[in-house]
Amino acid sequence: MSPKTAPENYVYEAPVFFVWVFYLLFAAFILVDLTYLVIILNKSEASYRFPIFMLTFILIFMCYFSAVISYKIEVWKNGKIKLTSLRRTIDTKVEDMAYVQGPQLPIGFIKLRLEREKTYLFAKMGNHSLNKVLTAIKTADPGIKFDRIKNWN
Repeated sequence: MSPKTAPENYVYEAPVFFVWVFYLLFAAFILVDLTYLVIILNKSEASYRFPIFMLTFILIFMCYFSAVISYKIEVWKNGKIKLTSLRRTIDTKVEDMAYVQGPQLPIGFIKLRLEREKTYLFAKMGNHSLNKVLTAIKTADPGIKFDRIKNWN
């Protein structure tokens, strides 16, 4: 089945407060983790090398991947989608999307399975502009599987 086009261009941008709270809580977690890391470093015994390595590895990966969570999605008439995050911008098409999974709570992350990767979008479910974006995606390609997204039409 060939994808249709969306009737208009739609944009959803996550509430700034939600994004700030997420990154502030994340920063607090990092500070606690770094404090623990400094305590371990002060002991400087050989048996603490592995926990130091693991904590450092986890912190670096968490920072790296949390910067890719999109806060803005744009859907254009021609079926193109643009996801914007702190670290990068993903340009894709509706036909490259296979799966959309909503959060379990009214505020959370929408998981989008693209052709080659998964990406996440900050989401406040029930938001009018988010509903329009999801409807445009579903209209453009009815074959996309939607999971845990209710009352968005």
